[in-house]
Amino acid sequence: MSEIDLAYLPVVGRGLQIKIICAMHKIKLNYLLSKPMGDDFDKDNEAPFGTVPWMKDLTNGLELNDSMAIVQYLVSKYTGPLTPKNPEEAAKIAMYWSWSQDYYSFVLSPFHDIITGHNEPFWRNLRLTDTLAEGGKDTGIANLTKLHSTRSGFLEKHLSSSGVKSFLTGDNCSYADIFLYTCVRTVQEAGGFGILRDACGGDPFADYPTILGISEEVGKISEVIETVGSQFKDCPI
Repeated sequence: MSEIDLAYLPVVGRGLQIKIICAMHKIKLNYLLSKPMGDDFDKDNEAPFGTVPWMKDLTNGLELNDSMAIVQYLVSKYTGPLTPKNPEEAAKIAMYWSWSQDYYSFVLSPFHDIITGHNEPFWRNLRLTDTLAEGGKDTGIANLTKLHSTRSGFLEKHLSSSGVKSFLTGDNCSYADIFLYTCVRTVQEAGGFGILRDACGGDPFADYPTILGISEEVGKISEVIETVGSQFKDCPI
């Protein structure tokens, strides 16, 4: 049986998508909590890039230290429902996954700074943007809320004009749909993102029905339901 060790943190972040992929592809997952939020793994000394997620495939010893590398490896090495069927589909899935990666990096991650009071050095290490460097908290929230709307608007317009319905690339769920789902549900339910919900006057994705519809379809998958449980409501970010 395929089996991996995965080191991450007790948050949704980039880790939950990997948990869901493992569940859907029948991969046994040993979840390790990394420092500074756990003692199972020391990212600074054990991960090649000093970051998480980090993965080790226990069947062949392969170690990977990047969420894209981990995701693409798992769906190609251990084929299942999320494995692309051809190069064209693989390219489109990677493109849509990259949207969520950018959204996470430029919107959700900077929000972490505000939610945590900008006091956790870990969250600011290697951060792409420093939301509180200029203008303070209110300006940071306003700027990130605008960026959320801009990024979501581009994706919604593209999906709507492309005739997308159930999932990003057609009738079947992909790993890109999984990451999009975790991003949407995080801002809808995680406690810390109440500041974004307040800034948007409710659900931050209310004006993006195609994105919402895809998230809702992913949320109906049995392995997703079982893996997620109450994590979105339980996790602060």
